[in-house]
Amino acid sequence: MIDFKGLEIWFATGSQHLYGREALQKVQEYTEAIVRELALVKQFLVPIIAKPVMTTPDSIRQLCLDANTAGNCRGIIAWMHTFFPAKMWIGGLKNLTKPLLHLHTQFNREIPYATIDMDFMNLNQSSHWRRTEYGESWKLPRAQHRPARSQRRSLHAQ
Repeated sequence: MIDFKGLEIWFATGSQHLYGREALQKVQEYTEAIVRELALVKQFLVPIIAKPVMTTPDSIRQLCLDANTAGNCRGIIAWMHTFFPAKMWIGGLKNLTKPLLHLHTQFNREIPYATIDMDFMNLNQSSHWRRTEYGESWKLPRAQHRPARSQRRSLHAQ
């Protein structure tokens, strides 16, 4: 039997400074809310740890290098906030040797079509991994990496 004591999965959100400090603070709150919900999913046998929002290629690369050397990190769950420039992940993913799960979901379950505006879009939409450089980077040889699609309030990965 595998001893899961002390092991963890890191949850990393990608965003950018373009949205400003207030928006990034809200994105960190969204990240922590998603992690709390994932903690309720029985299939995760180890804790999921929210990392700070990643906004630069260097921070992402360092996160991936840190994950590689952290004996207790079993892998990374990545979530792309809004239409984050996914190419910023390529350098980190080239170096990542741990498993990666890309959570392909928006934060809100429902889209308020009657009142939607760019402020809502900038805070709540997620990157569509197959349409980005990030999706293309999955063609790189590496450890187990796969996308998961889900509505945030029904976190059963497909």
